[in-house]
Amino acid sequence: MYFVVFAAFVIILSVPEAGPPWSTINSPVWRWIIVLGQIPLTAIVGYLFTRSVIKKLELEPAWLQNAQKKLNRGNLVIRLTLTAGIIISIYLTDWVVYVRALKPIKGIWGMDEIIALLPFFAAIFAGWLCVYPADRAVRQVAIELQLWLSIPARPVWRLRRFLSFMFRHQVMIIAAPMIPIVIANDFAHHYGPQLRRLTGLAWGHEAVLVIIAGGIFLFAPVMLRYIWHTRALPSGELRQRLENLCRRARLTYRQILIWESDGMVVNAAVMGLFGPLRYILLSDGLLEMMEDKKIEAVFGHEIGHIKYRHIQFYLLFAILSMLIVGGITELMMRTIYYWSEYFEHISQAQDYLHVLAMVLIVMVWGLGFGGVSRRFEWQSDLFGARSVTPSANECNRPCFVHDTALTPKPADQKQSAMICATGAATFADSLHRIAILNGIPIEARSWRHSSISHRMQLLKKCAQDPTFAARLERSILIIKITLLIGTLIGLAIAVWLYWPTN
Repeated sequence: MYFVVFAAFVIILSVPEAGPPWSTINSPVWRWIIVLGQIPLTAIVGYLFTRSVIKKLELEPAWLQNAQKKLNRGNLVIRLTLTAGIIISIYLTDWVVYVRALKPIKGIWGMDEIIALLPFFAAIFAGWLCVYPADRAVRQVAIELQLWLSIPARPVWRLRRFLSFMFRHQVMIIAAPMIPIVIANDFAHHYGPQLRRLTGLAWGHEAVLVIIAGGIFLFAPVMLRYIWHTRALPSGELRQRLENLCRRARLTYRQILIWESDGMVVNAAVMGLFGPLRYILLSDGLLEMMEDKKIEAVFGHEIGHIKYRHIQFYLLFAILSMLIVGGITELMMRTIYYWSEYFEHISQAQDYLHVLAMVLIVMVWGLGFGGVSRRFEWQSDLFGARSVTPSANECNRPCFVHDTALTPKPADQKQSAMICATGAATFADSLHRIAILNGIPIEARSWRHSSISHRMQLLKKCAQDPTFAARLERSILIIKITLLIGTLIGLAIAVWLYWPTN
């Protein structure tokens, strides 16, 4: 859902002031049918998948894994429906023009974009509302199995708690920083001439917008820790172990937090670019239903993101993507100006390019960011496995780290780069248990993560073959170098093109 919400904000920001530059549906009746139609359409999709899941569970309670797969497919179809709905309503109707013409909101920065997105958010709620019975049924069967195995579990959350949690964790994580950026975008365009005169730069208003967006990104973790309902992890043996792990990794952070989910989510997260604004989160479900060793392994994975500076490289990806898209559209714009005698409406061409730029941004993030993120997850998996490396006496598997492997150790491999077979198995078991407790099929993939089964296989292969682990690390290093060099080259070109010469 993160990518869908992000794409919705990008789409609404791509629409020029006068609306899409092409012909749109201007009939008020059809406008309202299309714009509001995305709400019942999403609800129908959720209802159909819910009915299918519940019917199967009633007939075959042992069908849990397939029910989870069916529910996962239903959520995917809902996301595709939402994406189609926002694209059609924004790009093929005069909905944005209609909203911007409303007198009560004129002059209020960002209000037109927010109101234009309200049917989209309503469609999200409609989908969740209709898929909730299926989610509840799947979780109920999973809890019954846990109780049968003497595993403690909380009652399944009720509809109000479900909707609240999903909104805060699936929508607000993107909307909370994006809404101020939308407002800042309107501010920068409104005061564009003044900002250009003040800075002495033709792109001064855009520079101010980037600075504001950077500040929002920097302080977003402070905002999100309250949106997500968190509290500090209390003192105790577990906190001591986790703090020791942070000290061994030379990691700075502001706080280790418990992420409240009514026990329904078993996961962890990290957010924050710098230590004073960095939080490491462990869900209440993770703390309640996982052994301390496995919690430590999952915590180690989150530390890996910080240790390998993944968040900083995500920022580089964002900058590089804007530079690439900006370079493409600038080249096209200069070509249009060069051949201006063949273009009757230059301003309309600019509007088309503005929309194209936003479409390219969505494509770059949809295709590129997912691939980068998955590889960073693999690297953090390796760090998570290393963080629970046992002593030689406790390692009960053939292992290169402890010189008990069945084959000779590669001569050119560093000891510190190898993965203990027992540590890899511990982390793989943690991943598998997270999938089971969250009701996620182990074969399910997402935009930012490989499937659990694939990650488990990679861990096993890295423990069995140190050269494979080294190749994996090198491939990720190449990605990081590419992001860094590409960003530096892009910035140098941008400065060369746009910096004033007098």
